[in-house]
Amino acid sequence: MKYCFNILPICLILILLGLSLPPSSLAQSGPRPGGRPYGVNLTYAVYQFDAARSPEVEAVLRLNSTFSTPQEEIAHLKEKHKLEEVEVRHIRSVGLRSDETFNDAVLLGPEYMVFWLTPREVARGYMKLDLKVRYANEPLLDATGVEFDNFETVAFKGGRGMFGIKYFVGAGGRRESAPMERTLLVSVTPEIVPLASLRDRPEQLSRPVDEYGSPIQTKEGDRFTPPVAIDRVVPKFDTGRGVRGSVMLAGVVTPEGKIINVKVARGIDPVIDERAIDALRQYRFSPALLNGKPVHATWREEITFAPGPPSILELQRAAEEERQKEKEKEKERKKKPLW
Repeated sequence: MKYCFNILPICLILILLGLSLPPSSLAQSGPRPGGRPYGVNLTYAVYQFDAARSPEVEAVLRLNSTFSTPQEEIAHLKEKHKLEEVEVRHIRSVGLRSDETFNDAVLLGPEYMVFWLTPREVARGYMKLDLKVRYANEPLLDATGVEFDNFETVAFKGGRGMFGIKYFVGAGGRRESAPMERTLLVSVTPEIVPLASLRDRPEQLSRPVDEYGSPIQTKEGDRFTPPVAIDRVVPKFDTGRGVRGSVMLAGVVTPEGKIINVKVARGIDPVIDERAIDALRQYRFSPALLNGKPVHATWREEITFAPGPPSILELQRAAEEERQKEKEKEKERKKKPLW
């Protein structure tokens, strides 16, 4: 009891000193409520594949790598998971806050494929995702609360539909295509960042505007669906001119599905930029919808110039040349004596 009595005055002094500190000093001594707010830059790629000729795939497939291009991801899916006839159909990047839903659409075959993506519980290095996909107004994919680490790539297997394309060699060796039933696969990669570092916000990708290009104020609960390019035109250049790089263009899609007020947001050189503008002006669109009604909306398009992939005929010729070389080598080996 004597020991406790001796330290009582010291305890009282410490309490009084604590009460005399300003409130701001006390607040700074601990962590901030809620911590730093984070959002996510989501990149998602839409693939088709032939499930009938492929092994069974998990509904949620966690890939062991993150890929810089769809071609690298396709190579991994073919080699590691033995998927057949994998083709990329749509790619998008968008920056979202936690609990913010992004609505996207793309015309695949005769019908639209519509996506809803909602990140949940976004924190440093972690998030959950809700993902829904419909095609021809039929559900293809419905995933809720799937957990992600930062930069983790997860592939979601969806249902089947007549949105697929089958490529074949037509008359004259031309590469042609026909609609086919295929299975949906959507890969998603999050980059979790502070809110100030979000890129490609939904309103930057597309937003409703009036006929003069001024933003339309929307209310909570309004449903906006961006325009969808249904007919793209490839820029034309002189034969033999090698063009590399990309041009970022911006414009306004009208309720009639035409694009106006096209401008260069990021160019390469005046000649290439002008050819890209000419091509974009020939695009046809399904217009944006605001609460089900067609409206003017902004549009951004990045046109990338790179050497095109070899045609199927070119690949067949290369394979035949390789086989002929192997036959010649085999003949030479047989001619040589064994000792």
